[in-house]
Parts: sequence; structure tokens; C-alpha cells
Amino acid sequence: MVPMENEAAKVYLVTCFAEALQESIGAQCSGRWFCVASTSSSDPANEREASESLVMQIRLRGTLHGELRIEIVQDDARSLFGLAAPEPLREAWRQVMEGLVLRLPKRAIDAGMFAFSVESCQLAEPSGAHIQIGKVELGQPERANFALRILVDDELVDSFRVAEWSVSRNAAKGSVQQTVAPELERVIHVPLTVTLRFGKRNMRLREVLELNAGALVELDRQVEDPVDLILDERVIARGEVVIVDGNYGLRVTEIVERPSAVVL
Repeated sequence: MVPMENEAAKVYLVTCFAEALQESIGAQCSGRWFCVASTSSSDPANEREASESLVMQIRLRGTLHGELRIEIVQDDARSLFGLAAPEPLREAWRQVMEGLVLRLPKRAIDAGMFAFSVESCQLAEPSGAHIQIGKVELGQPERANFALRILVDDELVDSFRVAEWSVSRNAAKGSVQQTVAPELERVIHVPLTVTLRFGKRNMRLREVLELNAGALVELDRQVEDPVDLILDERVIARGEVVIVDGNYGLRVTEIVERPSAVVL
């Protein structure tokens, strides 16, 4: 495995994970829960226990892309959920992890560094082909704590590097722009309306007049093609549609054009 050197990336993701887990376990189980995150690496004891663990495999896409794995020792899971039978135990674990997955992208966006969506989430078998980037101590007052391991694959490690570089580059660009375009200070807070365009199609007047409820209009784009972000009839960015807290959103994957001048 590639050594994990991006400390800022680890801290951001592990912290976001802990916050999303605390919300998810609180929604699924009664009582007051706490989560303490740390960026500890793997150790021999953890690796031995991993063979008897419940594992949730999460596939990310976007600025962060790759495989994220969450592991908990089965004995800890039994104590956590108060269940002994394998199937109810796996189902309780799956529900908590799916609740986490619903919250994790929003937490990452709020952190201001990563933007991603979850492509898939499923139970998996333990594997030694991942590197531990952190762990979370989960518990309640006056109860034993339970440790969850957070592991990633090489692809996700590489995307950490790209994400950190992109954030640094954008911050530098923003700083330069402020120094060379001070006239923007007068209009920087003016609200603008931007539009998402999923596609377009030329239609005859007859076709428009024949439209009714239930009619299907085919656009000029495939489902996997990026959508356009439009300002003043110009495409300024492209990206993919995501769901954030039940609302549609756009994760930007390409900046096409930035306004270079302001007409006053």
C-alpha cells in the first residue's frame, strides 16, 4: 500500500466521518452518543481482529474517489446493538452505515475541502488490501467504548493528494484575483441567478403546442454527461448532479469560464 502522508486530508475525512456517525447512531439507537476521532494508523492487534469484523464498503466518486471501508469487531458490534444472531446484527450495522452515508457528503461539503457522492454502499468481507487512516471511539456515558476502523484504498489516497492541491490552487487564485481586480469589491455581494442546464432540443412549434402532461421530451445528452452551470447565457462551469439533504445540488468538476470584467 502507498503510505498515507496527507495529514490534512486524513483529519478532514475522519472528522467528517465521526460527525456523520454520531448523527446516524443517534437516529437508530436511543440515548446520547459521543464519537471521538483520531488519525491513528493500523497496528498488529487491529489487523488480527479484522478477520472477525463486520465491514461496510463505501465507493466514493467526485473530488474524492475510491474505496472507503469501515470495520468493527463482531464482539463489539454484539455489545453495541445488544444482538447475538448474525443476521439481525448485520442488519443493524447496515442501517447505521446507510444513515452515515446519507450524511457524509454534506458533512464533507460543510468542511470546505472535499466534494463527493456515494456511488455504492454494501456489506463486504474483511480484506488486507487497505490502509488504515483513522479510527473512531463510539460510546455512551457509563458504557464501554467501541472502536471503528477507517480504511482506504490506493485510489482514494491518490485523490486526497489531488484534492489538497486543488484547494491550495483555488485559494491562491482567489488571492491573486483580489489583488488585480479591486473594482470587484463594489459588486462582489450582488446576488446573481445561475441556471442548471441538463440538455436542450430544437422543437417545431407544432411539437410545442402538442405537449401535454406525461409527454416525453428527449434531450441531447446522455445520463452520465455533465450538466452546465449558466450565468448570463454563458456556461461558466460543468459538473454532476448530487442530492444534499433532499435537495438537488451541483458538484463542480470543471470551470469553463470566470467573469474577467464587471460592467457598471
